[in-house]
Amino acid sequence: MKRKSKSKSKRLQQYFFWLLVSFALLIVIGTVNVYSATFVTAPGKVSMHGYLYKQLGLIAGGIVGGFFAYYSSYKNIRRFVGVLIIVTFICLVIVLGAGVVVKGARRWIAIAGITFQPSEFAKITGIIFSAKVIAPSLDKVEKIRLIWINKKSHHCKGWKKLPILVHPAIILSFSMAFFVMIQPDAGTAMVILGIPICMLWISGMVVGIKKSPFSLAAFVGGIICIAAAIASEGYRMKRLVSWIDPWKYQATLGYQATQSFIAIGSGGVFGQGVGNGISKFNYLPEAHTDFAFAILAQEWGIFGSILVISLFAIILILGFRIVFYCRDSFGKLLALGIVLYFSGQGIINIGMNCGIFPVIGVPLPFISYGGTSLVMNIVMAALLLNVCHQSYEAELKLEREAVKPVFTSLRRETQSRFIPGK
Repeated sequence: MKRKSKSKSKRLQQYFFWLLVSFALLIVIGTVNVYSATFVTAPGKVSMHGYLYKQLGLIAGGIVGGFFAYYSSYKNIRRFVGVLIIVTFICLVIVLGAGVVVKGARRWIAIAGITFQPSEFAKITGIIFSAKVIAPSLDKVEKIRLIWINKKSHHCKGWKKLPILVHPAIILSFSMAFFVMIQPDAGTAMVILGIPICMLWISGMVVGIKKSPFSLAAFVGGIICIAAAIASEGYRMKRLVSWIDPWKYQATLGYQATQSFIAIGSGGVFGQGVGNGISKFNYLPEAHTDFAFAILAQEWGIFGSILVISLFAIILILGFRIVFYCRDSFGKLLALGIVLYFSGQGIINIGMNCGIFPVIGVPLPFISYGGTSLVMNIVMAALLLNVCHQSYEAELKLEREAVKPVFTSLRRETQSRFIPGK
């Protein structure tokens, strides 16, 4: 007997549940891993439980922000995107002049003893703005172009009179990425610029390299900019060289990467046990931030690593299913950007820990320690759940409206169809 397929509302209800479980498990695993990686901090700097208390406080703050993100309609967010852009750029400018310097990078703003990282706001700003400006093209079934020649410029006003136009999502994300790059923070800048580009591409962006020389020039210019960014800072070139052959420079440039390999390899199948890993004892730099996955693999083993990777895979797969089922174009693109936000950073960070990618300082969502990053992760998760829940309600409403009236009895149905004398 053929099984009856589940309705869209039932599917979305299940997606919501498993996404919520996945996010909750990642938060719990990340908290345990952060505590395990930081309780050995040298006395006089931070107490044994200092990072744990901070992590719990950040989770509480993220839940408060996530509460508002979930219970307010995601469709109303686009109204405040202008304010969000202004605040983000103000913070990015302030951090360059009056930001807190940590390990040679000026990335944080301190207010009343509380520090936050404006570049994390830039990620969500780019996603929301990109969703807003791409959505009308999806509604009108228009081609989305990266760069195009404005043939009707004499009929337009303001900036639309320009003979060559670039998609607004690229302009904004590139501007924010530029400010973040000079902090310097190349990894975050790549994420800020990369997510809107992927959103445009998945939405059906037409690059038109063969037809437009300007698109070709933009492609070549992008490669040149990346090369210039790497060459502009000596440490970036050194990281690239050590990434190619880390064991050759294991005592200098490749020390961090090789220690990460050792930590992951020493975990084996079942791991050394939570809290028993030795790499966090000043062997592996940034064990609780960029290389938190290496500590997790050492203490939790292959099973723990597969669990974390599986949770991110669930977010990726179910997130794309939500994108598919959502009927609102803005909701589709917002969910798409959030899925790329989690999966993209997860792939980069895990690949960085395993030597697939060079060390570029991209944290692993929920697992790596980070104040602003953790709060934004929870808020973004709440937004994705918001899109899923509202899509569920929309589908449920349509399904209820589509239900046909049922006769109360077979006799009444027969009488209505066969009337004597006709």
